[in-house]
Order: sequence, then C-alpha cells, then structure tokens
Amino acid sequence: MKLIAIEIVGFGKWQQQKIEFLPNNQLLFGANEAGKSTIYQFIQAMLFGFPPKGKRKKDYQPKNGGAYGGRLWFSHPVHGEVQVERFKGQNKGQAKVYFNDRMGDEAVLKKLLHPLSKELFQSVFSIQQEQLGQLDKLTEEELQTSLLSLGLSGSQQLLVRRDEYFKMSQTVYKGKGSQPPLNQKLMQYQELQQRINDKEQQERPFQEIVTSLANTEQQISEQYLLIQQIKDELTLVEKQVMNLPLYEELQSIDELSEAPVINLEDQEKLLSLYQQHRFLYEELIRLNQNLAVQSDHGDQQEEYQFYLEEEENIKRLLNQRYAIDKLLSEIQWMTQNLEQNQKEMQPLERQWGWSKQNPPQFALDEQEVNELRESIVERTVKLQNTQTDLHLLEEEIATREENLSTFETVNKNMFQKGRQSKGKSVNLAFCLLGAALLILSFFFSAPLRYVGVGISVVAILIGVAPLFYQPTEAYKNEKRQWQEKLSQLDYLNDQLLKLKADMKKIHEEERELANFIAEKVEENHLGRMDQVEFWLNHRSDITRYLILINTNEELEQQLLEDQKRMAEIAQETERFTARLPISGTPLAQRIQIISRFVDQMEKIRFEQEYQADAYTRQTIREVKEKQQQIDEQLTPLLHRFQIDSINRIPDKLKSYQNTTTNKKRKKELQSMLAGLYTDTTVIKELPVSRQNLAKKVKEAEEQLLQLQKIEQKLLYQRKQMLSDGTLDELYQEQAALKAEVEELALEWSGYQLAGQLLMDLLTELSEKQLPNLLNKIAEYIQLLTEQAYQSIQLEAEQLIVIRQDHQRFLLHELSTGTKDQVIMAVRFAFLYLQKHRSLCPIMIDDGWLHYDSQRKKQLAELFALFSEQQQVICFSSDKEMVSYYQELKQPIIELKGV
Repeated sequence: MKLIAIEIVGFGKWQQQKIEFLPNNQLLFGANEAGKSTIYQFIQAMLFGFPPKGKRKKDYQPKNGGAYGGRLWFSHPVHGEVQVERFKGQNKGQAKVYFNDRMGDEAVLKKLLHPLSKELFQSVFSIQQEQLGQLDKLTEEELQTSLLSLGLSGSQQLLVRRDEYFKMSQTVYKGKGSQPPLNQKLMQYQELQQRINDKEQQERPFQEIVTSLANTEQQISEQYLLIQQIKDELTLVEKQVMNLPLYEELQSIDELSEAPVINLEDQEKLLSLYQQHRFLYEELIRLNQNLAVQSDHGDQQEEYQFYLEEEENIKRLLNQRYAIDKLLSEIQWMTQNLEQNQKEMQPLERQWGWSKQNPPQFALDEQEVNELRESIVERTVKLQNTQTDLHLLEEEIATREENLSTFETVNKNMFQKGRQSKGKSVNLAFCLLGAALLILSFFFSAPLRYVGVGISVVAILIGVAPLFYQPTEAYKNEKRQWQEKLSQLDYLNDQLLKLKADMKKIHEEERELANFIAEKVEENHLGRMDQVEFWLNHRSDITRYLILINTNEELEQQLLEDQKRMAEIAQETERFTARLPISGTPLAQRIQIISRFVDQMEKIRFEQEYQADAYTRQTIREVKEKQQQIDEQLTPLLHRFQIDSINRIPDKLKSYQNTTTNKKRKKELQSMLAGLYTDTTVIKELPVSRQNLAKKVKEAEEQLLQLQKIEQKLLYQRKQMLSDGTLDELYQEQAALKAEVEELALEWSGYQLAGQLLMDLLTELSEKQLPNLLNKIAEYIQLLTEQAYQSIQLEAEQLIVIRQDHQRFLLHELSTGTKDQVIMAVRFAFLYLQKHRSLCPIMIDDGWLHYDSQRKKQLAELFALFSEQQQVICFSSDKEMVSYYQELKQPIIELKGV
C-alpha cells in the first residue's frame, strides 16, 4: 500500500488542506507547531478510526465547529486506487470506501488493509524518538530481548503477554510449590486415593459385584437395542402385510403407454371430427341404400348392404395389403432359414454331442490353447526321452550285475581266503605256554633263566603272529575292482530311481492336465470335443454353432412377432366370415376373396350412381366431399397421436383416459407405499418372516427379563455392602475433588500453552529470518556509520557490534547516537525483509535526536536508499535534514502553519 494524497476538511488546526504524496521518499518540513504530528494522526484516523476522547488525550475536533474528518487516497496492489472518506458527524464516524466503481464500509476497509492494524501501524511502520528511547531504560538482558522483539514483531507486546501467561499459570500451580490451589488439590487427591485403596482392599468382593453390575447393565442396554431393532423390523413386515392389497394393485397396473398424452382440447377436437365423420358416413350409407332399393340388383341387396356397413373396415384392411404381403414373405423366408440353420446344426450336434439348451463355449482363448498344446508336446517329448533313458539304464544295470556276478564267481577262492583272513585271531595255546615259561624262568638259575625267557618270547610271538598277517597284493587289487563295480552299480541304481521319479511326476502332470481338460469340457459343454487338438483345429465349429444359435434365436423372436401380427390381421377378417366364404382359409386367400368382393360391390355402386337422378348424385358427391374434408382434418391428428383408424378414435380416447387414471393411481400408491417394499421383497415369505420376528421378540424379552433379575440381585448385594456408606461417600468426594483438579489443570494448561505458543512463535520468527536480518542490519550499520562499524552478531542472546578495527561492543557499551543508529538499522532491516508485502508506508517523526550532522546525512542516505523498495514519509522541523534531502535530490514538501 502507498499513500497517494490526503484531504483534511477539518482535523486539529488543519482545515481545507490537501497534500499529495510521492511513491518513494519525501520530507514534510515545517517549524514546530506547524501540524506535522496532526497530519500523522489524521492519516491514522482515516485508516483506523477517530481517536477516543480523554482527559489526557489531545482533541483534534475543530474549535469552530466545522466538519471533523476528511479523505485519504492510497494505491492497493489488487484493487488499484482506493478512496477513504470519514467524518465524525456522518455514519457514526464509520468509513466509506470507493474503489473500482464500488462503495464499501468499515468492514471492507479492514479487509483491504488486512493484515495491517492500528497496533502494527504504530509499533512497526512509524518510528519516533520515544520508541528508541524506551529501549534505553531496560536492563541489558531485557534490552536484547526487546530489541529482537522490536525487530521481529514491532513491539514488546508478545513478550509481555508471554510473561503474563507464565505468571498466571504459577498462581495456579508450581512444580515444587505447596500454596497454589492445584498443588493443594493434588495432595488432597493423593491422600483420598490412598484412603479409597485401603477401603477397597477391605471390600474386594464389592468390586467384583460392581464389575458384574456394570457388565449386566451393558448387556441390558444392548438387549434393549436388539429388541427395538427386531420390533422395528416386525413393524415394517406387519405394515407390508397390511398394505399387501395395495402393493398387488400397484403391481397389477399395466405399464404406461408410450403414446403421447392427449390434452383436453385435442380430445374434444378428435371427438367432434369423429362424430361428424360418423354422421356423414351414415348419411352416405342411407343414400346408397336408397339407390340400392331403386336398382336392378335386388339379389345382391344384402351383400351390398353389408359392404356399405363394413366399407371403412374393409378398405382399411385392404390398404394394408402391401404390408401383409411383405409380412407373409418374411414369415416364409424366416421359416426356410430356420429349417436350413437347423439342418446345418444337426451334423455338429451329432459329431460333438452338443445341444441348443447348453451350447458350447470356448474353454480358453486361442493363445492359451497354443501354449497348452506346446506344453503337452514338450511333456510328451520329455516322457519319451525319459522312457528311452530308463530302458537303456535298466539294460546297463542288468549287464553290470551280470558282470559283477561273473567277477565274484571267478574270484571265489580269493573271497573265501579273505573271509578266513578276516576270521584269524590270537593263538591262545602258544601265548599261554609262553607266559607260563616266562613265569617259571624267574625261579631257575641264571643260565636256565635266560633260556626259559627266550623260549617263552618265541612262543608268545608265534601266538600273536596271525594278528600281523597281511594279504597279498593280488587280493588287494581284486578287491578294489570289486568295490568299484559295486559303486558304479549303486550310481546307476540312483539314476534309475531319479528317472522313475521324473516319470512319476510327468504322469501326475498328465493326470492333472486330463482333469483340467475334463473340467473345462464339462464347464463349457464341449461334449466329445475333449482334446486340446480339437480346441485348436475345430474352433470354427464352435463359432459357427454359436452364430447359428444366435441367428435362430433372433429369427424365432422375429417370427413370433410376425405370426402374432398375422394372427391379429386374421382376427380382423373374422367379422367378415358371416357374408364372405373365408372361414378356414389362409390369410392371403382371405385378402384375395375380400378384394374381389370389393371390386364387385364398387361396380354395383357405380351402376347405381350412374342410374340415379342428378339430385341424388349431387347429394352423394357433397357428402363425399365433406367426408373428405373431415378426413383431411383428422389425418394429422391420427398420425400425431398414433391412431391407425378413424373408428379407433373412441377406443383410443378411452385408453388415454384410462392411462391418465392409472398414472394418477400409480402415483398415489407409490406415495402410500414409499419405503415399505424393495426389489428384494419376497411377498410369499412375509407371513413366515412375521412369525419368525415375533418369536425373536419374545425370546429377546425373556432374555432381558433374566438380565433384569440378575441386575436386581446385584443391586441388592451392592446396597447391603454400602450400608455403612463409607466407600460410597469416598467415591463421591473423589469425583468432586477430581472435577476441581481437572478444572484447575485445564486453567493452568491454558496459560502454559498460550505462553509456550508465544515463545515458539518468537523463536521460530527469530531463527527463520535471523541470518538475513543480521546481514541487512550490518549493511545499514555500515551505511549509517560510514563503515566505522562493519557487522553485527548474536551471541548468547546478546547483540555484538563489531567495529572496523575488529573490536566488539555490546549495545550498552556504545554511545547514545551509535546505539540509536544500531536500533534504526534493526528496524529498517526488519522492514526490508517485509518489502514484498508493502503493507504500509514508513513514517519517521524526528527520530534522530542524538544524531550529529554526519549521522543525519547518513540517515538521509538510508531513507533515500530504502525508498527504492517502500514509500518513506519523514516529518521534521530540522533544517539541516532539509539540506541533506536537497543534496540527495529528494523531494521536500513544506508545511506552512495555519
């Protein structure tokens, strides 16, 4: 938003004054008491309403009693130029808004300014010396927090409100406190809970009763719902049974005719024309009868009289002669096609065992059949290969077994020796003899002792010699060959088992395939087409048979319709059987006889009219002409309302009236029976359903009665246990105390949550924009201090300003002017971050009280630089600032006192 102009009609000392603003930077210069602050207050009043009156508040109402208010113009990013008009004496001081040829009220203005509010306007977008001076009075920690709050939100209101919430929460509860009400209630609740626990231990059976009672009450509640549900169903069924006659009447009403409904005017017109036609027709019959009396055809008088009476019906029938011939030809053609198709179907039925009642269907599509056939061929080849391998392997095993038997026969002696060698053991005789001589030798003298020892050693060696006997090398080779033959034979036997297992698996797959084919044949009614080869090579037979069945069904349906139509036409000719010899003859012959009869009667008519006098002929001609005119008027109406004959008009009118009556009655019945019957309602089952539901209601009520008896018993037992009332009183006291605790806890959590939300909001805003904010602050500090200070950092929640020589200063260590420059840089850095929103112009009212000349010049440069992004309106009585604006070629608006 950017201010365009203001028009002060009456506000303070200003009257009938208009000021236009530039979109970028401007300085409103005027001496003290020139009305600069009044202009600021006027802008604020136009946007947010007139300031309230107060003893210590300045009153801007004109002293001369003139109009109090004015107009303000600003540009909106969406709606363009907007005019705001506000007068204290008009519309209760509410604003009128004009934009885009529309007019709005105070609510529209708030929407246009949103989210700009009066508080945001005062604290963020207006910079005054008082705001900067307030920060000087804070402690160091409070100064940093307030500075961040000022930079991020424009005021200390969020922090102050946060502290208020935390203080209010501590009046309700403290972590280690004992005086707050919630702390006291929690201690009381713990003590009461301990007393209840002790009492419940004494009365444990009571808890069991309470639990059983709660379960019983739950069951009773569910039983009530079940009974109500069954009763609702029973009520519905009873209503269905009671309204069954109406439902049957509704079902009996025929479907409404598709013919257009004839309105009353057309009905009257049709009936009038029909009556005129009928009168002329009877008049024509009378005249012809008079002619017939005078004619020479007395022997044919009765036939001619019959013709005159039935002339219209006979001609209407003969007019359908072409359609009748076509109908007969179609019937003949369809009959021949049916016979031909049936003859073509019979060979297929004999070959494959098919029937029209259960026609065959494709078991699988062509691709699936091909894949199945390939798998069968592959399995067959695999089976043949396996059988061949099995046969060869069996021959090989038989040969090797024969060779092994021959080998064992040839080396029979070796195997026997081998068995003997395996049976050798220690010679006990020699061993015992040697042992005895060895023992006795110790009792002999020296020479005999040595001899005895030697003989005993020899005897022992002879006794154990068989243990150390080794078979010959030939025996080892033969044995190794025999073992190799056995190993090879075992390997072949293993392969034989594997081949047999493979063959078993293949046979199982073939059985599964055979079962699959049999199932498909049965499911799809394929009859003797029970091989995959048939499915592949004779698919056309199935296709042709299905085509023939569908064709026959269509032909039979059409043939039935045509035969029905032919029977209707034949029925129309039955009325002529009394006079014409057509009884028992086919329809075509009947038409020929009737046609000859008409020709004969027309000939008689021609002769009679030729013989009649001129007056009679003229009268007949006039009647015919009138009848022709009536017919011409009736023809479009007959086509419009689908009436095939003039004589059918009364019947059609009656039919239309009946249709209207039925339609009205149907609507009445549908309204009366709405919601009672559905498409799934089975009328025959309604009495049985009613009996079953009544039985269910009775059973459910009996079960409810049993539960109520159990409940009464449990209530009595609980009452007996609560006769002293102690535990019940404790429960009541606990419930009351719990309610108080919950109320206090809710109050405490509300304060805590509100404070924490404000803290999280400040933290989120700070952490999210802080890097960009610090960079922009550093840029503006360099500009304001002419590079004397290079950057600013935030360490341990302290703002640190770094000078060009890298010395670091806290805010309270800076001079007053430098500190104001830092704070001004913070404010403008924040406003720069909000430049894309452009909520409001920046208004500065002499915010450089502690600035020297150089600082003022740098501040003017900052205003000029910043105005490239946002509109800046500066109010000042400082002539030195005016000179800097002139030096920077920035616009100046001089205010002259009124």
